[in-house]
Amino acid sequence: MTIITPERLKALSPSIRDDRAQSYAPALEAALVMGEITTRLRLVHFMAQLAHESAGFRALVENLNYRPDVLLATFRSRVQTIEKANELVAAGRDAIAEFVYGNRPALGNVNPGDGAKFIGRGFIMITGRSNYTTYAALIGQPLLDQPQLLEDPLYAAQGAAAFWKQTGCNARADADDVEGVTRIVNGGVNGLEDRRMWLDKAKTVFPALEPAPPANGFSQYFTLDELTHTDHRNIDNTPSPEMIVTLQETAKQMDRVRTLLGKPIRVNSCYRSPALNTAVGGAPTSAHMSGYAVDFVCPGFGTPLQICQAIIASHIQFDQLIQEGAWVHISFDPRLRMKQMTATFTPAGTQYSDGVTV
Repeated sequence: MTIITPERLKALSPSIRDDRAQSYAPALEAALVMGEITTRLRLVHFMAQLAHESAGFRALVENLNYRPDVLLATFRSRVQTIEKANELVAAGRDAIAEFVYGNRPALGNVNPGDGAKFIGRGFIMITGRSNYTTYAALIGQPLLDQPQLLEDPLYAAQGAAAFWKQTGCNARADADDVEGVTRIVNGGVNGLEDRRMWLDKAKTVFPALEPAPPANGFSQYFTLDELTHTDHRNIDNTPSPEMIVTLQETAKQMDRVRTLLGKPIRVNSCYRSPALNTAVGGAPTSAHMSGYAVDFVCPGFGTPLQICQAIIASHIQFDQLIQEGAWVHISFDPRLRMKQMTATFTPAGTQYSDGVTV
């Protein structure tokens, strides 16, 4: 069951543009797994804080187009006088950002230009070189070189979810403590009443997070038939009872991938009997024969590269993840080596290189 839909985003924030609701909703839905946002209280607190920070989901980058009086009120300890505020507004957005955020070791902004480069971005307005460094590592993206990536809904949602989990917001949300969550997100209680308003509204919009019933009694999203399907109808691909147990565990892992991506997955190949594996040219040691491997696509989410990047940035554990041409190969062998590879198809055969690359 999809929880964060464009319609619910519009219900929470009617002013959000339709195109933004359409792109933000699946990105936020996919990020719930990363943030361990698994209950209704966690969800509504998460959405309330994001709504406040992004001005009702209207912006993924900090708005620095201040009037002098508002600039002074917002950054009084740094700007201090209306004369300075007038000077900064006249100089423009980068000058404002550099003055209020630059030369601040607590934010990691110690180099000239850091203040303007690492302004607030994303759904939760991640700010400062130090935070960009932290969340670059957590979501696996080059945010220091490309800070604008946090203006992409996918990475903005991943960054917000990583922040949420990393800073312990779930514990405060579990206690329904909006002030406690606000202190983590804001460093103080700025905008507390507005955040309370968003929380109250979120509680009217979002239902409880209840798992969907298993598909045909097998898993939440997958059936035994689709995990054993083959076009080679002359080859018996019936799994043993022991293999069915393994396939159900694999299906449960794929449920997590499906929840992460937020869109339907099409399975190209999962279990292969030895005869089928030979017929399709599979490796003699293929994890498909042991029921651990799945080849799949998710067109509604993106390309195989984008899918691999999302899985890598999540907390899903795997043994192998391969960007394999037009599809993704993932295996859940209990070794869980977290190997990442890219397949290149050549006349001499398939070559594999380490890492997921373009």
